[in-house]
Amino acid sequence: MNQNWNRDMNLKNELIQKCENIKTTDIMVGVLCKNVETTVLNVLNVINEGLYRYFPDYKKAIVICLGNSTDKTNEVIDLFQPYNTIEKIVTNDIINAGKGAGVMTIFELAHCSEAKSVVLIDGDLLSIKPGWIQTIANPIVYGRADLTVPYYIRDKNDGVITNNLVYPFTRALYGIDIRQPIAGEYALSKNLYELLRNHPLFPPDFGVDIFILTVAAAEGLYVKEGLFSLKIHESTTRYLEPEKFLIPMFRKVTGAMFELAKYYEDYWRSKPKLWRRKYYRECFSQKPIPVKVNIPGMKQSFETEFKNLKYTMERFLPKSIISYLEKIVENSEKFDSELWAEIVYNYAAAWKHIDNEQDKGRLLDTLKNLWIGRFVNYAIEVENMDMNQAENVIQKQAEVFEEKFDYLRSIYEDQITQS
Repeated sequence: MNQNWNRDMNLKNELIQKCENIKTTDIMVGVLCKNVETTVLNVLNVINEGLYRYFPDYKKAIVICLGNSTDKTNEVIDLFQPYNTIEKIVTNDIINAGKGAGVMTIFELAHCSEAKSVVLIDGDLLSIKPGWIQTIANPIVYGRADLTVPYYIRDKNDGVITNNLVYPFTRALYGIDIRQPIAGEYALSKNLYELLRNHPLFPPDFGVDIFILTVAAAEGLYVKEGLFSLKIHESTTRYLEPEKFLIPMFRKVTGAMFELAKYYEDYWRSKPKLWRRKYYRECFSQKPIPVKVNIPGMKQSFETEFKNLKYTMERFLPKSIISYLEKIVENSEKFDSELWAEIVYNYAAAWKHIDNEQDKGRLLDTLKNLWIGRFVNYAIEVENMDMNQAENVIQKQAEVFEEKFDYLRSIYEDQITQS
């Protein structure tokens, strides 16, 4: 996962000089830009306005990280001009990889300019407003948090990796109820970004979001939700083509999540039991834009792939679970949250004992199939529910992951994959 990047050597002299000239920056906003030609200019202008309006007396900089775009993103960025009081730095990612490479580039520039805080924003946001910058940055600026994570109001079919996997797993292991741990936007203190940039598991890809949240939680830094809003992002439209867009993200996020669980095993094994909630809170905010998903297509994909992958799954799952999965495929039995939690925990335990990348790939591919099966069951269950009713389903599933936490402890040491 870690690439042992020689990061300081990759910063060009002209960038180092720019950083020297803007020491000590109070707020650095990093914008990640890859194939975002239709959205990025608005994102940059809104960030510019937010910094100017809400932080007039602070030293400010906008860092624009260029991924390897195939559209006209770079040409559009050339059109952006910030206010005179705001510095602008445009640079290519340190390495040609994924989102994590862009985040690392921003952290390196923050380190070089001794930035007191960093805000990370994706360049494909359609709903961003100037006030977002103030809301997400203020807890860091005022010393009340090390990491702020948005709580985006999203449709019940949005956040498909978060709702059924990342949220319940993270909540159960690290005792942190951050509803959208891979939200995409963050504000970080200097303490946190310095810890992250020197971490041995820093991923160069989509795994960077769960990496940021997990390290902050496991290292004892203060995390809070710090932005409440609708989120509309261009990439939501890609859910109708899961194999092309969602599946690569699933592999990266889940791989990073399992690797971090292995790294922080001592922490989550010894964490105290959590306070249990008695009530579910109701959200009566604006309604999110509906997200369409192809349930019949995903169901067919799950059933077809399961038959092809079942033999490989036997390396990672007990026979009793395999037998029940066969009933789900053959007789349309319910794929419930209890079964799903045990599957995820078995896969996390199996990951601990795998050293080669080929076997890790097989593990993620088979779990991907089962994740699609669980999502299909969830989507059917909540099809006629409103936002709050669907949220209760997600919350109850997270509680199941917590209730089965001792099951993970019991299998984590002993799980050995078969050859």
